[in-house]
Amino acid sequence: MPMVDIITPKERRSFEGIIRDLRSRDIDSLRPILTTWIKDRTTGDPLPDEVEEDLQIMSDSIDGKNDRTYLVAESLDGEVVGVIGFKAPDSRIMPFTKTLNPAELVNAYVKAEERKGKGVGRALVRGLEERVRMKGHTEIVLNSGPRYKDTGWGFYDKLEGYQRVGIAESYYGEGGDAPIWRKEI
Repeated sequence: MPMVDIITPKERRSFEGIIRDLRSRDIDSLRPILTTWIKDRTTGDPLPDEVEEDLQIMSDSIDGKNDRTYLVAESLDGEVVGVIGFKAPDSRIMPFTKTLNPAELVNAYVKAEERKGKGVGRALVRGLEERVRMKGHTEIVLNSGPRYKDTGWGFYDKLEGYQRVGIAESYYGEGGDAPIWRKEI
């Protein structure tokens, strides 16, 4: 009988690395991580232009050229294994907020080999929550497009304190409905 790697909630591990601010030297390490996840929702083909656009937005955030803040997960051996960011909510997301100073979680990606019970995603979200609180925000909202239905949606459904509060219809174009999650902090 083959061995099956099943991780129950009690067996989930905590990430043993650090969560820190994004640095310029991290950008090249993030490219393969983003390339793994940013794909056409219909064909599954990689979208290198979108990857480069997201990396430029991240790089601009380091230089203060936009309103975004990014954090990375760095393993004990110094490898960047994930990224997460936040910004002021998009106007199409604002109707799903309930408090006066919300933040929108954006661009959450974890290296494929570091997913599923290793704690990287949860550590990134905890780090983001801490940073959002420090900046005086009162809630976090997020959306996840259809291309992440089989990977991201379940993760967000399981995050402590996050609740689905609606759907942003056609947020990602025709047929691109996006569930919305929120958590007051």
